[in-house]
Parts: sequence; C-alpha cells; structure tokens
Amino acid sequence: MVSHSTPAHPIPAELLDRVAQLRTDAELMDGYARRLLATAAALNGRVAAPEWGRPTLARQAAACRTTARQLRFVAEALLSQSGPGRCRPRRRPAAPAVLPAAGRE
Repeated sequence: MVSHSTPAHPIPAELLDRVAQLRTDAELMDGYARRLLATAAALNGRVAAPEWGRPTLARQAAACRTTARQLRFVAEALLSQSGPGRCRPRRRPAAPAVLPAAGRE
C-alpha cells in the first residue's frame, strides 16, 4: 500500500505556478518535436526537398525532446526542494549529443 503525505508546510503558490508553467512548456516542446518529425516524414521522397532537410528536422526534434525532459526535471526538482524534510533529487548524467558526421561532399 502506498500512502502520500502532505508537506509539513504549504508550498508557495508562486512556486506551484512556476512548476505548472514548466510542465506546460515541456508539453509544448513535445508538441514541437512531433510537428518537426511529421514535417520530416512529409519530406520523405519529395524530389524538391533538400537532402539536409530531414536530418536537420530530426535533430531539432531531438533537441525539443531533450528540452522537454529537462523542463520536467526542473519542475520536479523545484517541488522536491520546496520545503524542509524534502529529499534532494539525484543528479542525472547528461545525455551525450549524437550528431551525424559533419563531412559533406
């Protein structure tokens, strides 16, 4: 059985508003990533589409998803640091950036 306890003191409304805004921003970034990937898929097989278009859109989508994860992490960290007795979040190692080779002919 899991039980949830309420904080010893109330969390300030300004902090809760900021956490909500961070989570909203994360959802927006996920939406941008989906739109970028859909655009990249739409370019597939199009003769007029530049060859660099799809990989560039995929990299931008990956950056949006990374930003969304970071925004969610910050929101949770703010909540966990909001009062005495709260545990500190563990640091997550940064994900390495994977980019395609820079050499183009």
